[in-house]
Amino acid sequence: MKKVLLACILLFFVLPLAAEDPPRFPSATVYMQGVIEPRDLRISIYNEAGEELSGEDAMLSFEFPNLEEWELTQSLYFKFSSHLAEATVGKLIFSITDLELDTLNRLRTTLELESESFFTSVENGNTFNTRFPAGAQDDVPIGKLTIRIRKRAADVFSAGNYSGSFSINYTEGS
Repeated sequence: MKKVLLACILLFFVLPLAAEDPPRFPSATVYMQGVIEPRDLRISIYNEAGEELSGEDAMLSFEFPNLEEWELTQSLYFKFSSHLAEATVGKLIFSITDLELDTLNRLRTTLELESESFFTSVENGNTFNTRFPAGAQDDVPIGKLTIRIRKRAADVFSAGNYSGSFSINYTEGS
């Protein structure tokens, strides 16, 4: 019995030594990559009702009253959202033409810019010079653009459909 007990104890200690080592795999290097999508800068335009305008519906329409003298205005509001790694500066430069039916019938059209934003200044009466800070920004006001059309009592215009154009040019840098 002592021999059987001794044989069992010996097998108990020797069996683990006889077992195979677990299989070894060669070392591996894993490379990971990712993409950061640009969300740099987005400028939004809103009408007086607070609705965002897109390229398809960015048309202003004026209905002229049947009076001797009148003045019409419409305002557009500009905001920006950004996610920039570094601060940058940009300019929104506006140009507008008079509303005209033909060469003899032209309504003088003017634009006025206003901004109460810490990041924006008005230059030359037609430019928003805006500093876009680094980091995430959401719906930060740039300013307000007002288009003004005025008819004086002495002005005489033919009836018809008057049209003109309004353009915005964005340039980066100061």
